[in-house]
Amino acid sequence: MGTFANTDIDNNESGYAKNGFALLLDATYPVSNHWGFKGMAMMNTNPVDRNWLGTKLETRMQAFYPVIEEADREFLSMRANSWMWNALLAGPVYTINFDRVYWDFQVLGGMNVAYLPQQKLLYEKPANNWFYLDRNTSTINVSYGLMAGTALRFPVTERINLRVGIDYYRSTAKVQYEQIRVSKQETTILTEKLGNGSANIPIEMMSGTIGFVYYLN
Repeated sequence: MGTFANTDIDNNESGYAKNGFALLLDATYPVSNHWGFKGMAMMNTNPVDRNWLGTKLETRMQAFYPVIEEADREFLSMRANSWMWNALLAGPVYTINFDRVYWDFQVLGGMNVAYLPQQKLLYEKPANNWFYLDRNTSTINVSYGLMAGTALRFPVTERINLRVGIDYYRSTAKVQYEQIRVSKQETTILTEKLGNGSANIPIEMMSGTIGFVYYLN
């Protein structure tokens, strides 16, 4: 959702994220008939839009080198992993009890650990004695995450409920990068830093989930 899924190369907060997969595992300790305290572990992955991300990295390269001719494009390569992040969350849950349905509302907060896409653009032409590289300088970013959601639970047996829910999650990830030119001399390799920067990418996700709840007592 939002700029996390945006592909605008002029927006520094664009995340180029596509739809992905989310796995939520949680446990709730009941405090009263309506209130409980929940802990949750959440794992997510979202592929990136390689076409638009590649366009952004090429545009950033043009600040130091002119547009690459079509004949030289075979020497240009781009790599990018998927967005992946895990979160540990905790917070209150309020439940409205109907005859055969339980309606839950929750607000959870905690730690978000994002594994960055590791985007890298490489231009290396054999005829040159140098190559250009745009790469991330960090692999992991830790930040705060917040989730709000609601779910319906339908009793299947005395101890098992079917749960259908929808949740909104928000966090941020700081992506840092550098642009370097590496020159190959006869006996030495010289690295020249051309530029660097960072961007705080808002991570926004709306997830629909289905699963089972098991009661321990």
